[in-house]
Amino acid sequence: MPLETIDRVEVVRGGGAPLWGNYAMGGVINILTRPITKTGAVAEVAGGSRGSYRADGHAAFAGTGYGVGLDAGVQHSDGYVEQGESARGAATVPTSFTARTVALSGNVDLMPDLTARARVSYYDNDQTFLTRANTNDQRTWRYTGTIRWTPRAGGSLDLTAFHNDERFITNNPGSPADANPNDVEFVQNSHRTRANDWGASLVWTQTFSGLVRALSAGADYHGVQGIDRAGIFDETGARLRTDIGSGNQRFLGGYAQADLRPLDPLQVLLSVRYQDFFSFNGVDDTPGGLGKTANRHDSDVDPRLSLRYQLPAGFALRGALYRAFRAPTLDNLYRGASVPGYILYGNAALKPETLEGAEAGFDVDRGPVRFQATAYTSRIPDFLTYRYLDPATLPVGFAIGARLINAGSARSRGVEAELTWRPSPKLGGTLAYTYADSIVTRNPEDPASIGLQQPGIPRHRASASLDWTGPHGIKLGPRVRYLSRTNGDPDRLYRTDAHFIADFGASVAVRRDVELFGQFENLFDRRYIGTNDGFTAALYGKPFTATGGVRLKLGSL
Repeated sequence: MPLETIDRVEVVRGGGAPLWGNYAMGGVINILTRPITKTGAVAEVAGGSRGSYRADGHAAFAGTGYGVGLDAGVQHSDGYVEQGESARGAATVPTSFTARTVALSGNVDLMPDLTARARVSYYDNDQTFLTRANTNDQRTWRYTGTIRWTPRAGGSLDLTAFHNDERFITNNPGSPADANPNDVEFVQNSHRTRANDWGASLVWTQTFSGLVRALSAGADYHGVQGIDRAGIFDETGARLRTDIGSGNQRFLGGYAQADLRPLDPLQVLLSVRYQDFFSFNGVDDTPGGLGKTANRHDSDVDPRLSLRYQLPAGFALRGALYRAFRAPTLDNLYRGASVPGYILYGNAALKPETLEGAEAGFDVDRGPVRFQATAYTSRIPDFLTYRYLDPATLPVGFAIGARLINAGSARSRGVEAELTWRPSPKLGGTLAYTYADSIVTRNPEDPASIGLQQPGIPRHRASASLDWTGPHGIKLGPRVRYLSRTNGDPDRLYRTDAHFIADFGASVAVRRDVELFGQFENLFDRRYIGTNDGFTAALYGKPFTATGGVRLKLGSL
């Protein structure tokens, strides 16, 4: 997404399902683009360590009542070897990728009160992951369009439609029984996945004065269809079987929101969504799978209440209560995965995860200082996990198996705080800290997991950054960040090391339309385990990386 096309970015913490629906469980990052109203072009090229390079361009032409834009880019990295030394061998290669994107967008004023916008984009990404035979190839076409009608001042009616067409191929290696798995490999399974999703929404918004400042209501539809064909091979390349998982989902929802001001300093936001979803035509054709599965229908009602009270001297109090949900994906419901001796099943009977949460906080905005602090707590019933199966129930050739389940409940609570200090337009600094206590509170299927911090969620994280603008267009931006260690299971298999990382960015404007820049990640080349899922070798975090480039801007963008 080129920066020149972005109007603003909205960050909403807490359950966002009342407005955004499925998956908006813990928060929403909403990127809003702007119509093309200026003519110009921006191009950027950069290269750096580990064979990395990128090139991006954005060009726009605006006429009377219309605008057309073209975006294109390519990014590549030879990567680095992620595995620990003990897991490396002759088959090991750096994780590398090449990604390309191109998009065409446009907007037009059809009538004084009627506008239309559309965008078509193509994206592909070819990746080699850990070993030569472990590859991922992704291709995605996306189509979006919006028609906006503004029949009266402060009011609008938006009709939006979208369609995504995705293809994903992943090859996963195995090793002959008598060979060192780090030295000899073959393609043990190859998944070919096709997915299509499409949808539309109709949203009405009207602003007022007085007690009711704004009302909005909308309805939306989303359909998803996917199929995964997994070829399973032996070490000679002979196909042993084909595992198939496929299905459909349909989401239908409606929401309403009211912005109320019972007192001048008090803002009250009330919103509610009704969501109906249906999973159907499911097939789980894996060894020991269910074959054709039963359809499942669910619905959910998700309210949210948000309050903000503005106090004198730049102080404000705020709070929110909310409920949100996340429906299981087609992958969760129907797609199985297997490697020699191990199989993981989907589960067509999965229910949606739900979240019930509350938060309270305050803001201070006084002169050069801005401070925010928020305390939050939430409960997640029916959280999605898996349970191991009795070996006696597994198909021949599998010693270990697991199935996805809804089990018990989890809890997430903590505090977020951020302090921004800007003593002058040329100097600013930010300090941020998050404490997150995210644990399983009930799990009859795996009692040993109760009370453990969830994998991938550090209990403590902190960051600090400075932004300085000097003479001759020089800009400097150092940043440091810290994440505490996580384990995630009683045996500490899912370990992620605590790590302290320093980054640095710099740029200089050599002319009004030309800028040179440099970016340095993990400045002191700290080595740490960033991922460990307990099944494959531990993976290291990104080492020191340096990138430099030039940015050219033409026109009035």
